[in-house]
Amino acid sequence: MRYPPLLLLLLLLPAAANAATPQTIYSENCAHCHTPGISGAPRLGDRAEWTKRIRPGMNMLYQAAVEGVPNTTMAARRGLSDAEVRAAVDFMIAGAALPPVALAAAARYDALGITDREFIRLDTNFDGALTPDEIRHDLPLAEALARFDRNGDGGLDAGEYRALEAQLDRERAAVRVDDAQLAAAVRTALRALPGFAEKDIKVDATAGAVIISGVVTGAGEARRAWLAVHRIPGIKTLDNRLVSGELLAWD
Repeated sequence: MRYPPLLLLLLLLPAAANAATPQTIYSENCAHCHTPGISGAPRLGDRAEWTKRIRPGMNMLYQAAVEGVPNTTMAARRGLSDAEVRAAVDFMIAGAALPPVALAAAARYDALGITDREFIRLDTNFDGALTPDEIRHDLPLAEALARFDRNGDGGLDAGEYRALEAQLDRERAAVRVDDAQLAAAVRTALRALPGFAEKDIKVDATAGAVIISGVVTGAGEARRAWLAVHRIPGIKTLDNRLVSGELLAWD
């Protein structure tokens, strides 16, 4: 059925009137964490913090808001469309009144099309390539760099990094280790972390599938635990279920 233009406009008005504004989306879904800055969430209007958050690009912020960030209070979106999530993120970025140079730097990184969260964490100078210095703390990764530096530029681009990680995963999973020994190796690695409360952490291993669970002080501790154990030979899969105590403090 075709409607006259005026009638079509009248039919569309209620939907337009009921559409949530970015501020409303923020107020109803984001403000409880981002207004007071709960559990490390960047406060609305905090220019310094949002300048850091936007550095890996807007696409990374959108991805974090839609999918959530493991072991943090940033849960996956619920009941919102992608467009609504992006609108809320845009609202917070606008509220920080970031300098043009910060927005331009984020746009340049977005243009690289990199979406691998771990690659971006390692790419500390945000040039789209991992140098030997940026991965020197991860010995297996550093030692394999030359094998996967296919273009011979001395570093790893995102594709080379993904191929290297996939190979390291295969090599790790190919090692046969008794589950009890595997769990013991994980506990030993956690115990070696300075200041880490390993005694409060549960480690389960079944047919090489390792699950780490328990409560840690913050998201940084959950990541430290993952970094300490994810290269252990014999692990087929690693499920990091560590929960930040920050998540429980205001629940």
